[in-house]
Amino acid sequence: MKAADLRKSILQAAVQGRLVPQDKNDKPASELFKQIQAKKNELIKEGRIKKEKPMLPITDDEIPYDLPEGWVWCRLCDLGSFSSGKTPDMTNPLFWDNGTVIWVSSKDMKSKYLSDSKMKITELAKENMTIYPAGTLLMVVRSGILKRMLPVCVLTVESTVNQDIKAYSLFDLTMSEYVYVMLKGLEKTILDNYTKQVTTVDSLRFEEFSREMPVPLPPVEEQWRIVAKVDELMAMCDELEAAEKELDALESHFFDYLPKSILQAAVQGKLVPQDKNDEPASELLKRIQVEKAKLIKEGKIKKEKSLPPIREDEIPYDLPEGWVWCRTANICSYIQRGKSPVYSDEEKYPVISQKCVQWSGIDIRKARFIEPDTFSKYEDVRKLKTGDLLWNSTGQGTLGRIALYDERINCYECAVADSHVTVLRPLQVLSKYVYYWFAGPDVQSTIEEKATGSTKQIELATSTVLNYIFPLPPLAEQQRIVAKVDELMTLCDELKCVGKQPIDHLNVIPFPAKAELDHTEPIKMAAQGKVVAQPSKQHTEALNDLLGMMDDD
Repeated sequence: MKAADLRKSILQAAVQGRLVPQDKNDKPASELFKQIQAKKNELIKEGRIKKEKPMLPITDDEIPYDLPEGWVWCRLCDLGSFSSGKTPDMTNPLFWDNGTVIWVSSKDMKSKYLSDSKMKITELAKENMTIYPAGTLLMVVRSGILKRMLPVCVLTVESTVNQDIKAYSLFDLTMSEYVYVMLKGLEKTILDNYTKQVTTVDSLRFEEFSREMPVPLPPVEEQWRIVAKVDELMAMCDELEAAEKELDALESHFFDYLPKSILQAAVQGKLVPQDKNDEPASELLKRIQVEKAKLIKEGKIKKEKSLPPIREDEIPYDLPEGWVWCRTANICSYIQRGKSPVYSDEEKYPVISQKCVQWSGIDIRKARFIEPDTFSKYEDVRKLKTGDLLWNSTGQGTLGRIALYDERINCYECAVADSHVTVLRPLQVLSKYVYYWFAGPDVQSTIEEKATGSTKQIELATSTVLNYIFPLPPLAEQQRIVAKVDELMTLCDELKCVGKQPIDHLNVIPFPAKAELDHTEPIKMAAQGKVVAQPSKQHTEALNDLLGMMDDD
């Protein structure tokens, strides 16, 4: 149960006499009611309040539920008198400038206790206003907020109010705390039965509400116990609400964090088990060098400059047995920026730009086209091939986006990259595994640190790309990693869809189910984040599969 729902259940239980036990030694509420009526008559006699029309006795048809022994039903007008506020002339600075007198509007009604206001009036304006003492209850009776809640506050200082608020002056101010609980506990009943919709804003049908609505009155000793228990439980609800907000914040980023965690586990050798029978990556690296030497000899690729050895301070973590650290140039036959083309309206040869390179893949629809007559000047090596990685290499915000190229997405003859995109062509290494490394948090979190240039036009130099370190697993393990990542990313997409579904709160158990049971312990546990819902077998298996290989062991 959410904290907001729990609050409502607690307040509802309070006004039904199900929150705290009754004590047969308490003076019955009928005696308290007599005392209140005596005070009311005294105030009428003194001329401090007006005598009202007699109210009809409460009938059985009006009673919504049975009260515990010692409680009585009464009406709001039996317990206090209501009066409205007003707004001094807003155009008169003598009423507002440097004002010090609290003047409450609905904007100030944010919490249980009220001791200040955003706007204040002057002593001059105060002369034509009614001042209410501490202990007075304030209630919003005209506002759009009445569509969903009834703001009620207990004054802790003297104050005056505007016309959208009713001041409820109890004949016995010691009951202020309980009456607050009562009004909040009956909030739904009040809003459902006593609000009216008008053209401007909603308002309470106040005459009916104050004179007709039956309200429960417990013995004064039980009122104290109710208030104390409500305060205790509401403090726990505050803790639960804070935990909910923290969880909501985590949830909002969960589907961003999870894929990143999967990719990080993949390139650290923690996602799939190692197999001692796999050919070690060092042997794969040797074969790649032999193949590159052959391609150089055939003139298909250019001879590259010697690469510096990998230093200890470059290595971010230890790799599993059979893996090796190398540089990106060691596992690619081609790494080069694209060229700045001469563009044409003739849609024949698309140019892949930064706009085309998205995290979702290559969007060929955003491509412009090269002048066909200039296309012949492009070397074959520059023409994009399936398995090429296209890496955005300029501009803050776009720097680092990477995608795999597949010729099947291109309905045209062939495509090239522009000068803001670096092309990486892996050799005898799975392109998708290479993609997982460069798309993962190890690279993406530090990429701007490796860039050069001004803030608005940062660049990822080709030399930087060539020298990027790379965790190379055995080829067989690359295949297992790619298969597992693809499987888990599909599961992430499914979980994301499930996470967007609304939660059904219809079948929650009211609080408390039985008055004699102690329900505070579950609330304490919930507030401390110790209550965990039991997942289904299906969800358990899915999550175990998802996260089982991602621990640090």
